[in-house]
This record gives sequence, structure tokens and C-alpha cells, in this order.
Amino acid sequence: MKNDQIECLFKNIINIIDLILETDFYVQKKSMIEIKKKIQAWFNDYKTKNTLTTILASELEFISLEITGFFDIYLKSESVNKNYAERLSYYFGTLEIEWKNEILRKKTSHI
Repeated sequence: MKNDQIECLFKNIINIIDLILETDFYVQKKSMIEIKKKIQAWFNDYKTKNTLTTILASELEFISLEITGFFDIYLKSESVNKNYAERLSYYFGTLEIEWKNEILRKKTSHI
């Protein structure tokens, strides 16, 4: 995936979190605020270094579990038109796949 596509993923994730924070339907907002801070920090780092490999696996796993939990809570009850939990899960999952691909490329280039 190209740099501009990865930047677009970050922007989409942040935008979806902002929509979740602005919508009364979603009540678990404290974790979303923390997730947004971490995603924004990763995005800022990505913009300067053009790599996802600086993201710690433990942080990625924690955020992934938080988003999965959020998705599980809201998937069945959220509006089809405002399926923010589903979209957040999709965009973050795509970012996670790109992170894994970069890590694998980095490891195989050192062999």
C-alpha cells in the first residue's frame, strides 16, 4: 500500500472516532478518546518516518482488542447508515494488516 493510502487509513480512523465521540448513541467514549490519542500519535510518527514499523506490537494488540470489544457491543444495534463500529473495525484491521506486511518485509530483508 502506498504512503498516501496509509495516510488515508489513519484519517478515516480518526474521522470515524470523531463521529463516534459526537454521536449520543455510543456510550463508551472514554476508551475512544484514548484510542484516538494513540492513533493520532502513530499517524504523526508515520508522517515523519513513512513507516508503520515504529508501532509497538503490544500497543497495536491492545488497540485491536479495544476496537474489537467496541465492535462486538455495537454491531447489532447501530444504524445501518451510521455503522461506525463496523467501519472503525474495517479501517483499523486494514491498518493492522499493513503493519504486519511492513514488519514481515523488514524481517525478510535482514535475512
